[in-house]
Amino acid sequence: RRATSLIRDAELRGLMDHAPHYNSAFRYLESPDLTPILKWLIEESAKPLKAVELDFAVDSTGFATCIYDRWFDHKWGKVRSERKWIKAHFITGVKTNIITSVEATPTETADAPQLPALVNATAQTFTVAEVSGDKAYSSKRNLRAIQAVGATPYVTFKERTTGFPRQASKRDALWQSMWHYFMLNRDVFLTHYHKRSNAETT
Repeated sequence: RRATSLIRDAELRGLMDHAPHYNSAFRYLESPDLTPILKWLIEESAKPLKAVELDFAVDSTGFATCIYDRWFDHKWGKVRSERKWIKAHFITGVKTNIITSVEATPTETADAPQLPALVNATAQTFTVAEVSGDKAYSSKRNLRAIQAVGATPYVTFKERTTGFPRQASKRDALWQSMWHYFMLNRDVFLTHYHKRSNAETT
């Protein structure tokens, strides 16, 4: 409505000789220049809940596009196709499911490298007490990124992970501390970790 009103006002004042085509909005949405504005709008819309949310969860999801990849499958001797999709990485509050930061990437992008930026963007507005994530986010870098904003990381460990790497150079105090907490107080750890289920709802 606001956009329509502005267009009408501009027409009345003689600033526009005709109304924009209805596809103009779609063309703007395809422009990379609009990405920072859309991200800013998401972060701004979360700010009213900064007194409510303390615990957060990270995850990713996919959005299908109308573009298809096609290839010839030599094994079965026929052409196959698959719809392309965009991956959205996000961090959400576990009480209200408000998204506090988001990053859109190509399909094949890994989840783990996106966590520090999402956590840092959230910490600019919110007091972050906990961040939970699944095994895809399990890395020393991510644990340190969460600790750096004053939060406790509840990220589950991959199978065969140990708290004591053989090489001393690969040992990390925070990693060892959380690994021991996970191993010795698993029920308590998982109580915090399962707040991550709210990301699925989001």
